[in-house]
Amino acid sequence: MSTTAKPSLLRGFFAGEIADELAFPYPAPLDTRRPEEAATVQRLILALNAMVASGLIDSRAFDEAESIPEPVVRAFADAGLLALTIPREFGGLGLSATAYARVFGAVAAIDPSLAVLIGVHCGLGGKAIVLFGNAEQKARYLPSLARGETLAAYALTEPETGSDAAHIVTRARRAPDNTGWLLTGRKHWIGNGHRAGVIATFAQTTVVRDGVAVLRPTAFIIRPDMPGFRIDGTVRKLGSRGSTQAELVFDDMYVPDDHVLGEVGKGFRVAVHALNAGRLSLASGCTSACKRLLGEYTRYAEARTQFGGPLASFEITQRKMATMAAETYAADAMVGALAAALDADDVDASLEAACVKVFASELVWRTTDELVQLAGGRGFVKPWPYERYLRDARINRIFEGANEILRLFVGLNGIQGPAEELTELSNALRKPIHNWVLVSEYAVDRVRTALGRRDRLQVALDASLQPHASYLERHVAELAVATHTMIMKHKKEIVHRQLVVERLADMAIEIYARVTTISRTQRLIGERGAGACEREIALTTLFCVQSGRRFRALRMELDGDAGESIDTLRRSVAATVRAESGYASSDALLDVPVPPLPAWSLTKAEQARV
Repeated sequence: MSTTAKPSLLRGFFAGEIADELAFPYPAPLDTRRPEEAATVQRLILALNAMVASGLIDSRAFDEAESIPEPVVRAFADAGLLALTIPREFGGLGLSATAYARVFGAVAAIDPSLAVLIGVHCGLGGKAIVLFGNAEQKARYLPSLARGETLAAYALTEPETGSDAAHIVTRARRAPDNTGWLLTGRKHWIGNGHRAGVIATFAQTTVVRDGVAVLRPTAFIIRPDMPGFRIDGTVRKLGSRGSTQAELVFDDMYVPDDHVLGEVGKGFRVAVHALNAGRLSLASGCTSACKRLLGEYTRYAEARTQFGGPLASFEITQRKMATMAAETYAADAMVGALAAALDADDVDASLEAACVKVFASELVWRTTDELVQLAGGRGFVKPWPYERYLRDARINRIFEGANEILRLFVGLNGIQGPAEELTELSNALRKPIHNWVLVSEYAVDRVRTALGRRDRLQVALDASLQPHASYLERHVAELAVATHTMIMKHKKEIVHRQLVVERLADMAIEIYARVTTISRTQRLIGERGAGACEREIALTTLFCVQSGRRFRALRMELDGDAGESIDTLRRSVAATVRAESGYASSDALLDVPVPPLPAWSLTKAEQARV
């Protein structure tokens, strides 16, 4: 049986379990839990708003210049916005996950480029030293980072392997004098990389495991003044243009032993912890942006008159408004639940973090796209800001782990427990008499799961929420049945059946979004009464109904042979496309030879030859 050190609400869904003690009651807001910290957050956001009012923050200018001016960075440092995650003993604010997410969300809603600057400095580069630095490293670097005397960066991504920490190609070998390491490799798309004075980076080192020499990643703290370090230019981007991403080259760069971050050969742990923490802040940024974007959508729709009335009077516009509002409410509930879970640190919230990131990043993309659509021609051209909003939103589905990979992460981790249960059952069935207790318990368990009665919510809910809770219980049971069915059907091959795993993950995401939304609304009803929560009840109802319909569509694609047949057809069509290097059917109007687009490669040297 699979066991985890900490319980996980989302893992339980795949087994048909609703651990409602992990979801209810919904956590209290920050000003109730930590009033002093809430006051700090208020001060920081007021300072941020003052920078906007004074004209110091000018997103349009940042976008055109493709940089953030130094006076803005200095103002952020003076306000404490570069000290968010650094412990107080080193001159920082030491904010909790909730407080940091709230400040980050406010910054992201104003300007995504500034959010990238803070996220890299506070949430990645600086955070890696906070989590894994030794006493000397923290004392040496954290105070200057807190004061904003220099910026931090986080150099993991490589041209060949992206952000796959386990398979990076940068190498580190022992220096001839045995006092340090020589790093050789290239990192690209490194935020703050051109102006950072402290950088957390990663390289493969040779270590001995079970008597065998193997390569394992190690984390290092590096500085631009180390011999062998150079910046190979910056990149121009689709969006978030104010933030600058640099390409870094390590040419036998000497790094002394006292700059190893954590333990040699255990850099993967450093990378994973830093990336997981960033998913909450990114989701908070996306959700806060959605709130602001919905406000802009509404104002434009009320002001723009077409066909004898404001656009806001049309039912299609109202449908979009309502959907965006309901889904933003759900995203907000997910962010609040995840932040509190990370603060408490008594659960395994890694799958939840991935779910929230996927949900919120795709929501902000849909929201900006709808705003561009509403604005029509104005949405597509400058000086109106709508096209910039769309460009800025696009990166979120890639940042902190591409959403496709995160779905596989959720799905494969979710099925791990049920798969191991079935392995134990399979072994028991070989000697059914000797193992009758296990076999009979499993049979009863499957019956309960099929009826949706294995685990029901044990909390009292307002009458307005009870129908949604009933569907939630049913869908948890259906996810468990689908999980067991797919494991039995595909066995070990399920790890390669990404379309199946993706559907299971999307079903789990819908369930998690609903349970957090119901939990939050129940808390508000308990505090204010149902009469004062008509708006929140309506948002919850609309979201739960739409989410339930999406869940049903996913489940139906896993039922019987329907999903398998469409997946087989997709693989067949994809194989033809691959064999023909693209679209090869005749043109419906007239076949005319068209020159191919440039074949851009993954490496800089090959690109230069195109």
